[in-house]
Amino acid sequence: RARTKCADPMHGPRRLLVADVQSKQVTVRWQPFGYNVTRCHRYNLTVQYRYRPAGATREAEEQVGEEVVSDTMSTQPQHTLRNLPPFTNVSLKLLLSNQEGHKESEELLVLTDQDVPGAVPVDSILGRSYEQQIGLSWREPQHAYGLIRHYEITYKALSSFDTEFDLSNQSGKVLKGANETSHTFSGLSPGSTYSFTIRASTIKGFGPPVITQFTTRISA
Repeated sequence: RARTKCADPMHGPRRLLVADVQSKQVTVRWQPFGYNVTRCHRYNLTVQYRYRPAGATREAEEQVGEEVVSDTMSTQPQHTLRNLPPFTNVSLKLLLSNQEGHKESEELLVLTDQDVPGAVPVDSILGRSYEQQIGLSWREPQHAYGLIRHYEITYKALSSFDTEFDLSNQSGKVLKGANETSHTFSGLSPGSTYSFTIRASTIKGFGPPVITQFTTRISA
């Protein structure tokens, strides 16, 4: 009995589209295909993807990956790529291969969804102390995971060299816009230590807080 010979696949997977996008995963669908396309009963379908992490500038830093697709027989085949970085352009394509050759789908470019941001770098926080003011400045989180919308700074007095001083009313909260990375706190008490908590937010909410302390100068 003659064995059925295989031939090069007729074409790559078609109608590749995005079914779902989240901050760390992307689901794609494509048009189902049969033997008339695969031209072999044994074939492999893989998804190849690549992305450049935020902040990476060199081509060498591009991340590439490949996953075997198991969902090949259903009438609505799909595959989910997981563990992707948020708010990142991911380029992906499907590769149909058998022992005789392979054919690719068109390439699809997907932007993963935003997520809550990382922390403001604690070593970027600078404080300039005066008798009744503290000027605070900071930098954007290294991993913004989206577009920064606000910075929230809460502050409170922790201690004062003046034991008679009432610390309880020395607290508050300030909201700054995305492009404002400094603020001067006024009306503070001389010779007092204040705690500052800073956190950044995207449309998905606030990231983790960082806490720092600065002390106002004692009046001459």
